[in-house]
Amino acid sequence: MLKHKRLGKTSLQVSEIGLGCWQLGGLVTIGGVTITYGDFNEEDAYKIIDKSLDLGINCFDTADYYSLGGSERRLGKALKEKRSDVYIFTKAGYIPTYTETKISEQDLSYHYLLSAIDRSLNRLGTDYVDLFQTHFAPQTEEDFKNIEKAFDKIKSENKAKYCGVSIGYEYEKGIELIERGLVDSLQIFFSLLDNKARTQLFPLAKKFNVGIIAAEPLAQGFLTGKYDHNTIFPKNDVRNRIGKNDIENRVKKANDFQPLLNESRTMNQLALAYILSHEEVSTCIPGVKTTEQLKSNVSSSEIKLTLDELEKIRDVQGKW
Repeated sequence: MLKHKRLGKTSLQVSEIGLGCWQLGGLVTIGGVTITYGDFNEEDAYKIIDKSLDLGINCFDTADYYSLGGSERRLGKALKEKRSDVYIFTKAGYIPTYTETKISEQDLSYHYLLSAIDRSLNRLGTDYVDLFQTHFAPQTEEDFKNIEKAFDKIKSENKAKYCGVSIGYEYEKGIELIERGLVDSLQIFFSLLDNKARTQLFPLAKKFNVGIIAAEPLAQGFLTGKYDHNTIFPKNDVRNRIGKNDIENRVKKANDFQPLLNESRTMNQLALAYILSHEEVSTCIPGVKTTEQLKSNVSSSEIKLTLDELEKIRDVQGKW
């Protein structure tokens, strides 16, 4: 059975493995460019969510940008009868657009964030979310002021129990958010391949009891053992924008951990067990497309890496 951990100083007791829901909304393109992980039908999405509940997962992370609200709609419909038993996280700040160089714009203005959560609540079919997050880190002093004001308003109206920021790799912004006391949690990119958050961000999050949500814990699938240096992602998969050199680099790094695998431990399980070995991480949120992948991920919770294994992992990371 999945273990549960408190999300920082909040009252949320989250399963240490949650579900990232980007892929569940189905195929969406803007100007012929995909913004999703391929197609995914509604029936399969509900199967994934139902199986997640059966396996003890209680936190589900989505965003208004995922399939242009499609992920939120499906998630809300699937969890309608279980609302009091689960935690729903959503995000806002990316606005779909289309130019020759980009498919989204960013907006952390006060009024936009307030309108965004109202639209998310409508799609999710609920009157509150457990965690509302901006989808990227504040870049200017005005951004910091806007999210502080918006978070206060959203909490005061009980539209979100808690608020946080999804910072990706912008760890310095995360440190600033913690020091300013603006967040209950941070969602970060953290995996075997991207572990820089350990050195400065994690100690500060622990000191101030800010919850850490590890996003992309399988490095967009490169820590599943499914891909090699010849991988070409289909046009309907957002990963088709990853360059060949980047693919080769990620595959090479992932292969460096092969000596730590055995008959009872796959690459994805090693990757998630590594994340869960950090006490600062409250939950990680891998996405899946099959119930088999889901079960394999959840079983990672039972793997405990030894100090010697963790040292070997850091030796590998230190050589890059």
